[in-house]
Amino acid sequence: MKALFICDNKEEWGLLRNLFHAHFSKVELICAIKASDALNYLSFEGPFSIIIIDCSIKRDDPSELAKEIFENTGERATIFIGTEAMLNDRVDQDFYMNHEMVFLYKKPFDPATFKSTVQESIDWAKREDFENSIVEINKEEYLPLKLKNFYLFDILPYDVYIELTKTKFVKVISANKKYTQSTIQDFQRRNVKFLYLHKNEHLKFLENSIEKITQTLKQKANKPKMILQAQIAGVLVIHQYLRDIGPAESIIRFSEIIIDSVPRNFKNFGELKSVLGHFPFENADLAEQAVLKAYICEALSIGLDWRSDLSRKKLGLSSIIHDCYLDNDEMAKVTHVDSPEFEMLNKDEQELLLEHPFKAAELARHFNGFTDVEFIIQEHQELPDGSGYPRGLIASKITSISAVFIIANNFVTQIAINGLSKVSIHNTVSGFISYYNLGNFKEPSQILKRMIKG
Repeated sequence: MKALFICDNKEEWGLLRNLFHAHFSKVELICAIKASDALNYLSFEGPFSIIIIDCSIKRDDPSELAKEIFENTGERATIFIGTEAMLNDRVDQDFYMNHEMVFLYKKPFDPATFKSTVQESIDWAKREDFENSIVEINKEEYLPLKLKNFYLFDILPYDVYIELTKTKFVKVISANKKYTQSTIQDFQRRNVKFLYLHKNEHLKFLENSIEKITQTLKQKANKPKMILQAQIAGVLVIHQYLRDIGPAESIIRFSEIIIDSVPRNFKNFGELKSVLGHFPFENADLAEQAVLKAYICEALSIGLDWRSDLSRKKLGLSSIIHDCYLDNDEMAKVTHVDSPEFEMLNKDEQELLLEHPFKAAELARHFNGFTDVEFIIQEHQELPDGSGYPRGLIASKITSISAVFIIANNFVTQIAINGLSKVSIHNTVSGFISYYNLGNFKEPSQILKRMIKG
């Protein structure tokens, strides 16, 4: 366990070090002379369980410093020390009253009273799991994640561990507690390759779902509609997994299984019209839309005589994850940022909608074996006339594979808005012909028309 003492009087450093050495020998005390030094220590020497702030520091406001520490690292057991006048004048009373982990210690130093205050802080820190705890458990109950996945988050709903031995793990990040990128950088400097999540019930449910859906996809080859249902369920699991945990190896493999199942099942239907006629578009949710987009992309790839499995993999992964960060299904139906539907979203939803192509593109970079998918995802809301977002690209700036995905994306969006019926399908395709008669959009839009209308 580590404690950080922030004080601009180095004589006080020696006094506190002696007190810790005598009474808390297992607690490493690090001293900082000013706020900037303290924040650097918090970033590169942590985690710290206890923060001690001398209220007589001249360059910084003690309360504001404590608030900044809480903002950057999460709540920590914090002790303000000073004379009675200093404690009254320089400690924000609302801050003190609203945080049970904040303690006051009135000078002059009394070893017994000081020991009691520090022990109370340590006890609180232990209850909140700031002290690393070593546990012995079956490795199968832990999920390994590559270290780089943790840069995608700053808080997780799971406890995070480092593997010490095959049976021993030490907790380094607590569930629902904010952590910083510098924490992950510290693991990287120590050559840590993986961190582990303890498989709680929610995690076990997701993994069991992956196993069951995988078995269905392998065993139901002669039941194409059941395969569609399994693929939709699989995308729901993938979205939940990616939002909560990130791209673990197991979810990358599972995504590949779903992607590979699309062309095989398309052959069972024989043509796109048959897929549309049997597709279970019951809720028009993000998972149903994702799977239908994958089938549209497969049909267009066949029509364009694209024989590369790599192209199919790119379009398949783009279909699955491009909208995974959206908060609700209705957000996927907004095609223009100047539309009334966009104006009806609240500010946070508008920001998320504008950012989600970049967030999903960054996520795609973590999928080993899939190259250049991030560019397709970044461009999936662009339109040939430049009215799309986030960059307002025109047709001449959009690649062939992005054009295919944009057509599939917008075709399914219109079906989600108007319903999956023969009338809505034909009306959507009819509207596409003139609008997408540009650049790399022209050929796939015409192929889509022929497949639908014959």
